Amino acid sequence: MKAIKNSYLIEVNLGSTVPGAGANLTFQDYPQLRNIYVTGVEVLDNTTCAVSPSGKTAVNTLSGITITLIDKFNQEKIKQYPAQDLNPEVRSGFYRDFVPFALQLTKSFITILSTTGLSANQSVLLNVFYLTEKEYATQKF
Repeated sequence: MKAIKNSYLIEVNLGSTVPGAGANLTFQDYPQLRNIYVTGVEVLDNTTCAVSPSGKTAVNTLSGITITLIDKFNQEKIKQYPAQDLNPEVRSGFYRDFVPFALQLTKSFITILSTTGLSANQSVLLNVFYLTEKEYATQKF
């Protein structure tokens, strides 16, 4: 597990009605996460973080949700990865780290596979670990 250099907590709100199974929800733009290299991600439910940065309740379950992360070349680097597996609470406190890649957040998304346990206006929380372009340029891999 790599040391965390930078992190930023983001959310995807489910909306005023729970999206149906198979729905993709894209991430909004976060200026702090432009031109970064993602090194890892945590996906959190309400047992780890009860309320999102915007004040919404965190989801009760991650078991019916996957995550897809797109790089700057529009390639799916992490495709339909189970969100539950990215929750450090169920992984003895460890987070999954990735070989760093240039993240294109606004094209990345979560997919709802099952609506069981999800409610309107809940948010899926993601803690993104990253390097800035300047930090990435000085790394030795």
